[in-house]
Amino acid sequence: MIPARYGATRFPGKLMQDLGGKTVILRTYEAAINSSLFSDVYVVTDSDIIFKEITSHGGKAIMSIKEHDCGSDRIAEAVENMDIDIVVNVQGDEPFTDKESLEKVLSVFYEDDASRIDLASLMTPMNDLDDIVNTNSVKVIVDKDDYALYFSRAPIPYPRDQKVAHTYYKHKGIYAFRKQAILDFYRLPMRTLEASEKIECIRYLEYGKNIKMVVTNQEGVEIDTPEDLVKANEIINKKNISTIEATVTPEIKSPVHKNFPMVPRVVFGNGCFNQLSEIISSERKVGAPFIYIIDDVFEKNTSFIEDRIQLSGTDTIIYVSTKEEPKTSQVDELVSRINKDFQFKPSGIIGIGGGSMLDLAKAVSIMLNNPGSSTEYQGWDLVKNKSVYHVGIPTISGTGAEVSRTTVLTGPERKLGINSDFTPFDQVILDPELIKDVPKDQWFYTGMDCYIHCVESLEGTYLNAFSQSYGEKALDLCKEIFLDENHNKEEADGKLMMASWHGGMSIAYSQVGVAHAMSYGLAYVLGTKHGIGNCIVFDKLSEYYPEGVAIFQKMKKVHNINLPEGVCANITEEQLNTMTSVALSLEPLWENALGKNWRKKIDADKLKAIYRRL
Repeated sequence: MIPARYGATRFPGKLMQDLGGKTVILRTYEAAINSSLFSDVYVVTDSDIIFKEITSHGGKAIMSIKEHDCGSDRIAEAVENMDIDIVVNVQGDEPFTDKESLEKVLSVFYEDDASRIDLASLMTPMNDLDDIVNTNSVKVIVDKDDYALYFSRAPIPYPRDQKVAHTYYKHKGIYAFRKQAILDFYRLPMRTLEASEKIECIRYLEYGKNIKMVVTNQEGVEIDTPEDLVKANEIINKKNISTIEATVTPEIKSPVHKNFPMVPRVVFGNGCFNQLSEIISSERKVGAPFIYIIDDVFEKNTSFIEDRIQLSGTDTIIYVSTKEEPKTSQVDELVSRINKDFQFKPSGIIGIGGGSMLDLAKAVSIMLNNPGSSTEYQGWDLVKNKSVYHVGIPTISGTGAEVSRTTVLTGPERKLGINSDFTPFDQVILDPELIKDVPKDQWFYTGMDCYIHCVESLEGTYLNAFSQSYGEKALDLCKEIFLDENHNKEEADGKLMMASWHGGMSIAYSQVGVAHAMSYGLAYVLGTKHGIGNCIVFDKLSEYYPEGVAIFQKMKKVHNINLPEGVCANITEEQLNTMTSVALSLEPLWENALGKNWRKKIDADKLKAIYRRL
């Protein structure tokens, strides 16, 4: 039974609003039908408009005889003379009602405590503070056996002790009743609690009925406001686009121009890191911590933490080792830890360190708002939900991670970035003072990452005026920094930060190339860090980048850098095959480097020959 009132208080006429070419109520009705779980499905309404909408599309509708204050009363009238056992109430404004959730709420009537249950309903975990305090979101608290204790529009329980890791639950408007329970409800007068909260299921509690709650992670979208309708249409549109993309040619579905986001706010200058607390203050939500993900090289440097980072409330620092590059498993563990330790979704994630820390911060901020494992999002434009607020503070420069729309992760099957519109930081803090004590080799390797970005972007087939303008500036800065033996270190650090920024911007609308593809294979198999891996590979790529490699070798000489040799001397044929497979899977990089016919210019055998020379 789908109760459907036309004159909703918060959003009148919402059930007849257009949702991807169909009305909200028709989509809800079709979702219930398509579940194939019910003997019959009806819309129960007081509206001629809604009645005709359903019946004109071949559906079943019942017109209410009496005026009713709530959906349960409307359903009770409709089922009173029907020969049925269980009645399921699906709210008319729930067009994304899914079969799994309906199955869960029905399953309780087949469990050991079924005789105690008068009705069952669904709840979904909440960790977004804005949603928890939103009066349109009905919250529920339960006892140890998941029977409802109370429903409220207020946050229950009130978080007086913010260190208590309580999970808040949102009530979803799906009920399964025994027929007698809903008839009893119909005959019982409304009491003050229900009247005050305007939540009809409170009546059952007030009269001693048992409501069994079932957890579901299928949240969906309820159409309570015009803003909800916008969100719902976005979901429908994405589904429609996916269907279209499955049937059209690549030439038709590919956009002519990419519409990439950039970092909206950036502050630069010596000492600007000291403004961190002020910068993030406007994003702080009561009870929701900021989580700092920091390179563990700073764990023993207490002055760095105490003097520059002002923790407040439940703010937490998580130190992470950079001995290995970021992994999808590491991201998943961090997200699980944060969700377990804090009752509210964080106000923000702040990454402090080199490219690895910045990539971790970006990935964690994405996965806090997206279900499943980070392995599911390795690729281009797979992320659907906006990340939580996140800030990047590089303490070493060159990777471009502070500006990139990619977070590079090694997964169980490949090393590949999460490349999405939601990856770039909301705020970046560029303080040259933070990189003044970086060891020389590390400073060189990450700086060369920037240099190689520029060479590969500027010599790639994807090159355009946007990429060229940023790439040329970054390349000029790299030459100035790394070919001058007598540079001023403080001035060079500031320029390196700008080179990193411009290098990252250059590949935002372009791509990297051969060195990066091969470096990914090297890192996946041998765990070689990205900066040094790029250098090891690039040193052998004069066939592809003759001028760039010649200048790189001069830079090595100026700074007396000796690259590791023989890194692939003892690898097995199986490792070599894996290395090659990972590298060749990065098709956009090869197309940028060698053009659309790149497969005719490079193959596994040729790539293996280069790897053997490393």
